Amino acid sequence: MAENSIRPLRMLAIGGMNLDVLADAADPYREGDSLRGRVQFRPGGVARNVASHLARAGARVELMTALGNDGNARLLAQSCLEEGISLTYSMHTVFSAPVYVAVHDPLGEMRCAVNDMRAMESLTAGFILGSEAFRQPFDAVFLDANLSLECLAAATASVKAPLVADPVSLVKCERLRGLLPSLAALKPNRIEAEALTSETDPARQAAALLNMGVKAVYISLGEQGVYYADREDRGLLPAKAVPHKGLTGAGDAMAAGIAAGVAKGFPARETALLGLQFSAHHLEEIAETPFKEEP
Repeated sequence: MAENSIRPLRMLAIGGMNLDVLADAADPYREGDSLRGRVQFRPGGVARNVASHLARAGARVELMTALGNDGNARLLAQSCLEEGISLTYSMHTVFSAPVYVAVHDPLGEMRCAVNDMRAMESLTAGFILGSEAFRQPFDAVFLDANLSLECLAAATASVKAPLVADPVSLVKCERLRGLLPSLAALKPNRIEAEALTSETDPARQAAALLNMGVKAVYISLGEQGVYYADREDRGLLPAKAVPHKGLTGAGDAMAAGIAAGVAKGFPARETALLGLQFSAHHLEEIAETPFKEEP
């Protein structure tokens, strides 16, 4: 397994954990129509997914998130326990667990998604600023933009380890704009990078983001691979061709590999390669996993 190549690391992931409800259509996608297909349920959320990949690679991982109070929340907490993800620094809320619902076309591309993140919205900057987590010696800290701007700013101000961030979505990526100079690495996809830079070419996007202060950029390009850049090196690395049942989660796996590379002090190219290895392993793994049709 590619992920076994990292030594044990101490990692903190801050951001979302939710129940993923993933619908894979067997019929061509048609707006407003009912499609045949398969539905599966699994733990998700960007920070939680990153924590999972790192934990399975042998890292010691803490996840700081907002925990719900319903049956789904208990299932999510149990899944973390089983995977070796500690929730010591997470906050308990009165809301139901966050849920993310996505519909994929027969090629595996996401066509629409809806998320209920009310629990995450209750996570406060004050809670983060007062957390004992930031007195711990982590090798790197991962942030996702499911956090509010205030929470992201609080975490950025509190963290002493290298910071790696994921914009999460077109809507949420703006939350990171003012924090870019504090980041050791940023992993946007192409449309998030375009929103932050107004550029459409990955090389120009990366150059613009470096000029905005981030130390290294890794732009995920789906099946085309990743464009990486820092002050010393840049380039496009192709993705390994692997079978898959959908691309959901591949970007989170890449983010985990990038966070591991940053924690180990790898150069940008080697970090990008590790990100691709994590992503390929994830796609190979889900291609071999039977669908689970009930939560």
